[in-house]
Amino acid sequence: MSFFDTVCCYYKGNQTEYQGNSQKVGLIMTTYQIETKEQFTVVGLELTIKSQFNDFAGISREKADFWQRIEADGALAELKSGVKDDCLYAVNEAVNNKMMYYAAVLPKNDTLRADRRIDFPSGPYLVVTGSATSQDELAGQLTGAVFGEILPQLTSHRYVGGPNAIQIQADGDQFKGVALVPVVAN
Repeated sequence: MSFFDTVCCYYKGNQTEYQGNSQKVGLIMTTYQIETKEQFTVVGLELTIKSQFNDFAGISREKADFWQRIEADGALAELKSGVKDDCLYAVNEAVNNKMMYYAAVLPKNDTLRADRRIDFPSGPYLVVTGSATSQDELAGQLTGAVFGEILPQLTSHRYVGGPNAIQIQADGDQFKGVALVPVVAN
């Protein structure tokens, strides 16, 4: 079973209600769109996921610990000092058969210090929006909707790999976000 199949099976088995109800996909209503996006680049702080690809609790714990660490040691504040906007990007990417995760931003220029530069190609993207009371809740909500509901049943497009991201923006005591997943037409 591939990593994608494992993620889809996990999220199918752990479905919950998601905000946004306009497009019927399977058992749960989720709002999504296929949009053409221009190429963009984010820079980020890097985490190599050590948990097995099917250990979702371990992966979630590693990501939460990572965010706590970079907030506590000032690395996130330094990264956010040279940004174009006030959005954060939680990026997932497979690199050399390793699961990588990044806390990333859209840089103003090339001088911003970061562990990695992540290029997102121009083309069609699956776009899913949501809101939640925490970054973790938002990421779980959007990831579950994308990999547990939409992609397994989407007939017009498919995800073939590459980086995917959740764009996160604080809005008072809420967090709003957009999942951005590059897809290709079937």
